[in-house]
Amino acid sequence: MLVAVVRGAPGGAGGTARRRAVRDRGGGDEGGRGQGHRPGRVAATLHGQDAIVVDETITHSRVVKRHVQTAAPDSCFYVQGGLGQGIAVALGVKLAARERPVVLTIGDGAFTYNPVIPSYDVSNAYELPLLIVVFNNRVYKSMNLDHRRFYPDGAAAETGEWLGTDLHRLPRLADFAEPFGMRTEAVDPSEALAPALERALSPSPRARPPSWTS
Repeated sequence: MLVAVVRGAPGGAGGTARRRAVRDRGGGDEGGRGQGHRPGRVAATLHGQDAIVVDETITHSRVVKRHVQTAAPDSCFYVQGGLGQGIAVALGVKLAARERPVVLTIGDGAFTYNPVIPSYDVSNAYELPLLIVVFNNRVYKSMNLDHRRFYPDGAAAETGEWLGTDLHRLPRLADFAEPFGMRTEAVDPSEALAPALERALSPSPRARPPSWTS
């Protein structure tokens, strides 16, 4: 398994840590026009490997669907219902299609809803490798947007304290994977996403470093 952590939103806002202030003020394009992460190359990489994509993103779901979804059967699945099922669904897909690479796209907020540690253990124990791509914008963006939508003149808007939505205090997401011997890579700037996917999905072990850290 490899966990690629995409720092920041990979859309038109640029997606680096330097954009935090813009995001905190509600700026940027969370829907994403896809310029920063070169969606054509990303899509070509996944489609060329016959990868199956399982998506549990929220604010980036339209970006993933627009650039990754194809008309091919059993190529893209969106996790239905409450958050926290994505890794388990991806493991189930991998169990059913062991010969195909399985990629989970997920936000850092949804990632924290998942039972990450037991899921990684299952991945190792039953030899079900996954590629997990985490869109790490360090915020429960969907809830943050609801704050702004329903209470535009509320206390949070006045103080700038969007309680319950800030994820900057989370540890490095790669730290959850490394004890299991899984490779991780931080992708920043987001233009590096396509090359990272190519390395992760390469059939040649020589194309991949022995260990990746973020």
